[in-house]
Amino acid sequence: MLEALHEWHEFYLLIGTSAAALAGLLFIVVSISPETIASRPQSGVRAFITPTIVFFTTALIVSALMLAPGLTPVWLAVLLALVGFGGLVYLFWVGGHERWRENQLDREDWIFYIAAPFVSYLLLFAAAVAIGFQSMLGAAVLALTMILLLVTGIHNAWDLVVWLAQQRGK
Repeated sequence: MLEALHEWHEFYLLIGTSAAALAGLLFIVVSISPETIASRPQSGVRAFITPTIVFFTTALIVSALMLAPGLTPVWLAVLLALVGFGGLVYLFWVGGHERWRENQLDREDWIFYIAAPFVSYLLLFAAAVAIGFQSMLGAAVLALTMILLLVTGIHNAWDLVVWLAQQRGK
């Protein structure tokens, strides 16, 4: 099992590097227009802006776990399951689903702010369980999950950039 997981080394190196770079760029974008962000209700920031950095951070953490030497499949599975479960708890804590209902956001927002993150963290947990049972399907599901989290984060970061540009024009 460990040999097979090592075959994913370059993939997780790329995912982790991408996630770190995108997180850094997001910090730059937000720092360019802090007054616009600060003028928004805290619950909106918590539900729609902060999760994007959490998605990138999750991809970075998972990549680090996949690249860490000496982790047995059982420990890797436990740590990945904790990250997946933690992500689900976080999504409910930020309450994006409640903000979505209150503001009657469109279907695209529901997909990228609610559904895709929820599915990602469920898949992460499922991949952890599969890896714990020595199933190589877990490695493929985990890779798909990291791509989904990165794509979701990229979409939401772009959404933020467009929104900030619109706010500056007002």
